[in-house]
Amino acid sequence: MKQGFFYIVKDEFFDKFEGMGCKFKYNKRQSRPTYCCFEDIRHEGLFWAIPTGSVKNKNLDRIKTYMALDGKDVRSSFYHIGYTNRKAIFYISSAFPVTDKYILREYTTNGMPLELKRSGLKSDIRRKLLKILTYENQFPNNLEPHITTIKSILLEELKNLENT
Repeated sequence: MKQGFFYIVKDEFFDKFEGMGCKFKYNKRQSRPTYCCFEDIRHEGLFWAIPTGSVKNKNLDRIKTYMALDGKDVRSSFYHIGYTNRKAIFYISSAFPVTDKYILREYTTNGMPLELKRSGLKSDIRRKLLKILTYENQFPNNLEPHITTIKSILLEELKNLENT
């Protein structure tokens, strides 16, 4: 995987972790949501998948209310609106860790891999993601995906790969 590129996650990932009680708000298998991925700053091979969606979302007013909160409030980092190949919502509070093992393929548009090209957008999303991850470290498994559980299992899988 490459930083700031979009991917489609395998059903195997969702099957495995949903069976452990993890909840994925944006796992609609028919429409195959895409995830913008950023590598973890501490663990090589571990990426954070951020669900994305259309700005035509019926909850847009609620999302904008969260985004307008004071920057000290973790809820101000739950969402971000930016441009990829279209205007999109990044559901940062629904981010979860993933590894190459669980990636089906790159997401492409017009035959080209979709990538966040604007450095300002990348840094805004990364900043909000780090805020969410800091919150998660303080309150493990408090967010819906239960990312602490997923992260520990994926790190063990990566460790086992290194030992083979």
